[in-house]
Amino acid sequence: MDSKNNSEIEAELKKLGYWNEIYSKQNYFGTGPTILAIEAQEIIKKNNISNILELGCGQGRDSLFFANLGCKVIGTDISENAINFVKQIKNKQNLENLELFVHDTLNPFTFKNSNFELVYSNLALQFFDLTQLSQIFSNIKKIMEPNSFFFFSTKKPGDKYFEFGNKISENSFEYNGITRFFFNKTELENILKNHFTIMSFEDDFHINPDETKSIWWKILVKN
Repeated sequence: MDSKNNSEIEAELKKLGYWNEIYSKQNYFGTGPTILAIEAQEIIKKNNISNILELGCGQGRDSLFFANLGCKVIGTDISENAINFVKQIKNKQNLENLELFVHDTLNPFTFKNSNFELVYSNLALQFFDLTQLSQIFSNIKKIMEPNSFFFFSTKKPGDKYFEFGNKISENSFEYNGITRFFFNKTELENILKNHFTIMSFEDDFHINPDETKSIWWKILVKN
């Protein structure tokens, strides 16, 4: 095994450790559906969507919300601690329509039922570069129903984490072993067009309790 592989393995373990540490705490990012999930509810109702995949579900705020709407939901996350946390809530609420898996979003999807009407991801794709995103988009397309939707958010320049930590490139910054990418609209549009039809591409924000600003792209595409 060469030093490059050792370095990659070390980075992966550090990333896993970061997320497992965060998700060892209950409701780390809060409870209840996120802003994006409330918007997704309108897409679900308008298009009679019943089969959803969430990538990077964290502690399950949105997957639980979608399941309680009556949808069949699969939630995935790289953190075993996160998935175990959601499983506890799932069992308490007796949500048989929610399945949960530990899964790295970079890897191909091998679900038995892979005909999703909506693939959803809230702020989980900011941790991948453009090459990785292109591969992720390709993998997503393969598991979507014809005329189905992919709705996701990812951070944009100006966010509180932009220029925070060690600068890796003009649009990426590393802190505590985690690199975040902040892409402009044209960059994302160019790779999305290779896989999907773009329906809407907007930005949104909120002011955090510490008065910092979180800013993200919210993007809806169709297969």
